[in-house]
Amino acid sequence: MRFLLAIAVAAASLLPLTALAQDRQQAPTLKVEIDGETVAIPTPFGYCDLDPAEPRDKLLIDGLDRLTRQDRVLRRLSPCDELKAWRADKARRDAVEVVQFLHAARLGDVDDDREEFLHHAVPGDAAGKAQVLKQAAQGFPSGLTEGDFSTIGLIERTERAAIQAQAAMARVNGDSQRLIAVTAITAVGPVPVIAQVLTPYEDGSELDWMLRDAHEHVDRLLSANGEDSQRFQGRAPRAQDPLPGDVATRKTRTPRERTPGFFDHNGGYIALGLVVGGALLIAIGMVAARRLRPAP
Repeated sequence: MRFLLAIAVAAASLLPLTALAQDRQQAPTLKVEIDGETVAIPTPFGYCDLDPAEPRDKLLIDGLDRLTRQDRVLRRLSPCDELKAWRADKARRDAVEVVQFLHAARLGDVDDDREEFLHHAVPGDAAGKAQVLKQAAQGFPSGLTEGDFSTIGLIERTERAAIQAQAAMARVNGDSQRLIAVTAITAVGPVPVIAQVLTPYEDGSELDWMLRDAHEHVDRLLSANGEDSQRFQGRAPRAQDPLPGDVATRKTRTPRERTPGFFDHNGGYIALGLVVGGALLIAIGMVAARRLRPAP
């Protein structure tokens, strides 16, 4: 009995660290009801939800609300490290990257043919990635007023999504800010949905990583709602599969490289300490149990 008690004490001593690890886990998939349909909005790896109760988050939310117009906001997220820095730095003016999922009822009915819907929602020929990148590098569109979007170019249209690059002006934290957006229009069953990546405009080259991320967001959205994932060639991921591509693409984005934090530098030591510390506590418990065992 004393031995079991010692084991319980050792395990209890590890609970605070376990809670810390759980606190860093992904937020759950959000399910929303739209016109009688349930749509699952997944959490991209390394992203956290914007919280309207956070004053700094509210600045981003208010600015983006003026852009969505008649679209219903389903979910808004930012990279967790960027969002944490934005909340902490009250003097920071430039917005952080935001991914938002919108219900775009204004685009019309999907019916049973998503590909036809996409041609209707985003007409015209796709210019391709290289041409749109070239166009974006020529500078931010002139004459754009706050709250408005300007289309830079249609990058691609497939049977899954139509993806275009856009520029937008938004008032965030009292400043008029130039944003660049990759807007992916798709449909979950009969429900038209937009997955949109927005970040401050630098020189247009950011469209490269934004497009890769947009592909990931669309794939996650569709696979969360029962369609095959193209990341895994139509099969479910195995335990030994590498992490999805948005983890890799986030490492290449510029100009804001992720600053390594405490857990990046010390994660291995913490894990080793947990193992050694747990073993040591168990050993101490066993010795204590033997010494306290009553003589026969």
